[in-house]
Amino acid sequence: MDLKEFDEKCVRITDRWGDVFDGICTYNSDEYDEHEFGRAEESLQILSFLFYKSDINKIESLEEHSGPFGRFLDPFGKLEELTVEDGIDSINDVLFDEDEEHVLRLLRCLGEYLDPSRGHELPDREEVLRSLGKLAKEADDDGIRSEAQQLIGLWEKS
Repeated sequence: MDLKEFDEKCVRITDRWGDVFDGICTYNSDEYDEHEFGRAEESLQILSFLFYKSDINKIESLEEHSGPFGRFLDPFGKLEELTVEDGIDSINDVLFDEDEEHVLRLLRCLGEYLDPSRGHELPDREEVLRSLGKLAKEADDDGIRSEAQQLIGLWEKS
């Protein structure tokens, strides 16, 4: 498996434990990973998540996919859920990332955490609300601003 061919591509990675992660990835050489992370093995990186070659069971390109969520098959996935569960610092890293697709996926995930029937508890609720307010004012993309404003409205009702 040549990881370099997936650099800057939208992919679906299934790890050796069976977990599935979707996102736009960057290729990291084994030299880079050794210097930055202390492990001399090439990897793919999606946001702050590293997927070392030996931990990847399967990679699928989503580049040709076109659906209601763009290149992604689902509105959000495990990567976004883990980001929310990790707390405000991880949430802010994605909310203020340059990649609008990842921002929208996280916003959809945050919407799920607002629905009490889903059984999720949102960590750092007040901090997330402040970040959404900032995003609603500062985002360049109209869709992101609108989505952030809708989430604020839902929070105020819950």
